[in-house]
Amino acid sequence: MAKEVSFAKPRPRPDPAALDDFVTGGDRAGGAAQAVHASMSQPVVTEAAPKVPMKRLTFDIPADLHMRMKLDCVSNGKDMAEELRAMIEARWSAIRK
Repeated sequence: MAKEVSFAKPRPRPDPAALDDFVTGGDRAGGAAQAVHASMSQPVVTEAAPKVPMKRLTFDIPADLHMRMKLDCVSNGKDMAEELRAMIEARWSAIRK
């Protein structure tokens, strides 16, 4: 008995002009999207941080500590990784190359 495998047809690619209109709030995006994008009409310019080579560090922590850290970061709108980098940097800031 042969096994049958069916594959779904890929979705058609959207029109690039329609995507641009959606992002910019153009005519094809609809009234609701235009209202949302109207408040964001002024571009925000930020300086890009210089690229720093990164290394991954993996270690285990107790689940309750992880939950407390996560809840604190979420409630304060902060990124856990950035907070941990700041703590590690503060601890070893005196040691330089």
